[in-house]
Amino acid sequence: MDIKDSALRYLGPRARTCREMKEHLQAKGFSQQEIEEVIRELSQLHYLDDQDYCRQYFDYAFGKGKGAYRVKRELEQKGVDRATIEIAFEEYESEETEMERAKKQAAKIAAGKQIDEKLMAKMGRRLTGLGYRSDVVYQIIGSYMEQHDE
Repeated sequence: MDIKDSALRYLGPRARTCREMKEHLQAKGFSQQEIEEVIRELSQLHYLDDQDYCRQYFDYAFGKGKGAYRVKRELEQKGVDRATIEIAFEEYESEETEMERAKKQAAKIAAGKQIDEKLMAKMGRRLTGLGYRSDVVYQIIGSYMEQHDE
């Protein structure tokens, strides 16, 4: 099997980052020069596009309720450079803010339950675990505390 076939088969099931492709092709035993040529060619054809990958990953991860901090960290682990992530995030963030996403998650946690300190603690742990910034978590818990005090 030649390198292009191997690369296209790897791209078949889902989008990949350039680093994921590079690691896959290295594991298959292809030379560094062949790998760089194929990655360049696939990038020119937009089969490999880390910025587009970020946008797709934001859709997926934010749909799962994850926070921006966690999503960015996951993208870095997949080999996307920080500058590309930030550019893609700025474009994406204009559609829905992190606060709005966090409020949706908080509403799911609180749905139909008595608002008390135990629930607020659970909410804080869950939002933090999803990767929301601490200032966002504190703001949301503060708004639920105000409701609780009323």
